[in-house]
Amino acid sequence: MNNRFSRFTGQRVNRRQFLTYLGMGTASAALLGACQPAAAPAPTPAAQTGAGAASVERSPWVTGQIASDISVPFRYASWEGEEEMRKWLLHFDNFFSQNYPNVQVQGDWGVPWGEYWTKMPTQLTAGAPVELMWMHDSRCQTFAANGWIVPLDDFLASFTPPGWPDEFYPSQVEAFQYEGRQYGIPYDFASGGFYLNLDLFEEAGVEPPTEETTWDEFLEIAQALTKEEGGRPVQWGVGGLPTTWSGGAYFIVKTFGGDYWNEEITASRFNDEATIAAFQFLADLMWQHGVMPSADLLGGLGMGAGLAFSSGLTAMHYTLNDEAFVLAETIEGKFNWGFAPTPQGEGGQYYFTGGSAFSVPSTSTQPEMAYELMRYTLTNPETLPISGQMGSQFTGNMNYYEYGLPLAEWGVDVEAFKHAFYDLPRDHGIAPVYHPKYLEWETSIYQAIMDRLWIGEARDAAVVCQEVHEATNQLLAG
Repeated sequence: MNNRFSRFTGQRVNRRQFLTYLGMGTASAALLGACQPAAAPAPTPAAQTGAGAASVERSPWVTGQIASDISVPFRYASWEGEEEMRKWLLHFDNFFSQNYPNVQVQGDWGVPWGEYWTKMPTQLTAGAPVELMWMHDSRCQTFAANGWIVPLDDFLASFTPPGWPDEFYPSQVEAFQYEGRQYGIPYDFASGGFYLNLDLFEEAGVEPPTEETTWDEFLEIAQALTKEEGGRPVQWGVGGLPTTWSGGAYFIVKTFGGDYWNEEITASRFNDEATIAAFQFLADLMWQHGVMPSADLLGGLGMGAGLAFSSGLTAMHYTLNDEAFVLAETIEGKFNWGFAPTPQGEGGQYYFTGGSAFSVPSTSTQPEMAYELMRYTLTNPETLPISGQMGSQFTGNMNYYEYGLPLAEWGVDVEAFKHAFYDLPRDHGIAPVYHPKYLEWETSIYQAIMDRLWIGEARDAAVVCQEVHEATNQLLAG
């Protein structure tokens, strides 16, 4: 099979949107769409002419310090799945084909989120060579403090990316700093909000929430949109609000007036009344009011929160902005859909924001090449519009946000999306103050203890939060 993507290992290219962006005809699309990676395939060179290396013309995206005919493996790791990887695979292929055609690119992507954050420390501690890795703002402090990723300051100073750092979201630039040094180039500005099944709203005679809606009013809306038959729910008002994901739940805690810890990150605030009230509210949505299905309940139905929404089982679905393209594919004209911001509370108006970056592991054997690839992929005026459109992504560079907005052919209110997922989070976005012990805290304390609320084993948030409070203080003091 002759296609330009065969050189990448671990790659799947069978989605029509990916094919559309490649400009392939129907026959070629069908042929490429049928391709699947073989088990444990051997990496192949980027591109060659005959028996020798292809002649390439150097681009402004490389330093010129690395021989263009270099033949080495280039390994990278990511938690992202097929939908998210489409754009990166395209950019990576273009970069290596144009600059280092003999490099063998080996991608370990699609690693489950939880597994990724245990796998990477293990590999890096053991010295396994990884040239490039995906990094999350909630993990950067931990990886930097442990020496698992390297600072990029020298690279940034000697081969500065276009627009860096002034054109990038300040919150995202700062999110990948540790002790005054930069450890990642952010590739997105992620935000959270609600996707709405407008047909269900019309049927119930209910108006969608706005930024002025309070959590109490939101509950009333969710109750009006919840249906039961024979004492069992057949439709829920809301789904997807973050529970087990501590970073995702933080904005809710802030709207209630609570917090996770003090400004110095020396003491827990999980025993604050407002913090407890926020988590009690989330638990009550499931167990007292029955307006939100638990993850276990949906799992028993063989679906997640996103599929429940696109199947018409939930009227409001909370998730991030970059899920819009996936939802557009799964809804496929089943109902009219729209968007709304999350409610405010006594603590004020806050919206989830966060994001991810590319980082260079300390075990990288090609750190300069990795930086060149990052610079090309994440700061190039030619790649950024593609990343925005293919990934429903607000790129790390602020000047390209419009490419992450919904497509006109979807028939949705683009301005409503922009207001809920861009304007409000840009002005009122918030994320927890992450720290080097956050990764350990989230898995061994927050999830281990708080999960009792989310599976219904415990119903009193005050009791559970007190346990988290005590364990958090012990961890922070250690």
